[in-house]
Amino acid sequence: MPKSREQKINRILQASLKILSAKGYENATIADIAKAANVSRGILHYYFSDKEDLVSKVLASSSSNLVQDSLKGVKGNSVEEVVDNMIDAFKKNLQKNPDFYAFLFEMWCAGRRNKKIKKELNNCSRKVVGAIKESLEIATAKGVIEPSPHGSSETAAALLALSDGIAFQLLNNHPENIDVKYWLPIRTMMLSVLKK
Repeated sequence: MPKSREQKINRILQASLKILSAKGYENATIADIAKAANVSRGILHYYFSDKEDLVSKVLASSSSNLVQDSLKGVKGNSVEEVVDNMIDAFKKNLQKNPDFYAFLFEMWCAGRRNKKIKKELNNCSRKVVGAIKESLEIATAKGVIEPSPHGSSETAAALLALSDGIAFQLLNNHPENIDVKYWLPIRTMMLSVLKK
């Protein structure tokens, strides 16, 4: 893809994320997104067939970027180090990408009414769970964490649910304070699940 085309698409995706997280799916318009991306509505329609297509691509792109950022730091030589690295990666993502979590929750609501969005949300969730599962399996193979009696997929899904739930609590109650009291109980829960 030519660089200017790729840059334009990325600019549209980033602007869409901001507008959708601020206004919500129902209230955000193509005109709002085009204006925020500094492109014409025609250009936006050239790259994306409709609002659903745009939202699906924003969801896929942003969750993929977030997973890559998160899993870079999820390593360690002890279960404590793995858990601390997972929490640190999550905190960094919350600080760096607060719009993503607002957008994610908005897409969950929109997905309850829209099959295409729900399908993309489920695809993204499977990818994230798969990436967490892979990290857990690598740590298990190294003998750092105990194999889960419930299965690595289920453990990965539970960890994702925990992180998304905490993101919701922080966005709803403490958006300015990422270092709230939640982290110690989260660490304890994660250690109880992963510790030998």
